[in-house]
Parts: sequence; structure tokens; C-alpha cells
Amino acid sequence: MGAWGSGAFENDAAMDAVDELVDGTFSFDELRELMASEYLEEPGGSIALALTEVALTALGRIDPPAALDEVDIRLISTQFDDQTYDLILTAAERAVGSDGSELYELWEEAGDDDLREWRTASLTSIETLRAAISE
Repeated sequence: MGAWGSGAFENDAAMDAVDELVDGTFSFDELRELMASEYLEEPGGSIALALTEVALTALGRIDPPAALDEVDIRLISTQFDDQTYDLILTAAERAVGSDGSELYELWEEAGDDDLREWRTASLTSIETLRAAISE
């Protein structure tokens, strides 16, 4: 793995997905395909968590993270709808779950403190997005 960190945008798969959102080549079908397996591999989990942050930014729930400084959120926000929000939430929840998530397993290997830090931040974003779309 290239870049690796606890932040939603601190890995290659997440940043690649953001780049694809910006240039219009990202397909939520790719995330659906990754979700079709019982085991969610790391790239799918990382993408889901990054998309959670992008969605929160597009909805005005958080200030744009530094990784999105150069991104026109208004253009990206047109790619989100109720179905994509549901897909993002489902994928993100699987990513932070202890059953069938490679990303969770990688953080588990990093140690309890790192796992707790990553999971707490991720769950906060997931719950914030859930609240935002249910209003």
C-alpha cells in the first residue's frame, strides 16, 4: 500500500476516487461491485469512508477537508442522490465492522489505540451523514 493513515483521505484508493469524482469518471457501480462480495477489501472500505467525508462536505455539514481544497464541491455534489448516500453509508458501515472488512483487519493489526482512533472518527462521520440525509 502506498499512502496510509487514519484520515479518510490518507490513502491512495480514497484520493484516486476523489480524483475520479472531480474528472467525472467515478462510477458508484464500482463501489456496488466491491460491496457484492461478502468480504470488503481495503480499497472499497477506504473509498466508502472518503465518500462519506465528501458527502458531508457537499451537504454543508463539515468544512472541506484539506484534501478537497482544490475541488469544486458544487460540481461533485450533483453526483450524489438518495441511492448513492445509502450506498455510501452501507459500504462505510461494512468498512468499520469487525466482520468481513479488510480495512478493519488492517487497523486491528495496527493496535488497539490506532483501531479505536480510526473507528471512532469513522463512526462519527457515518452517524453525521445518516443524520444529515434523514432530515
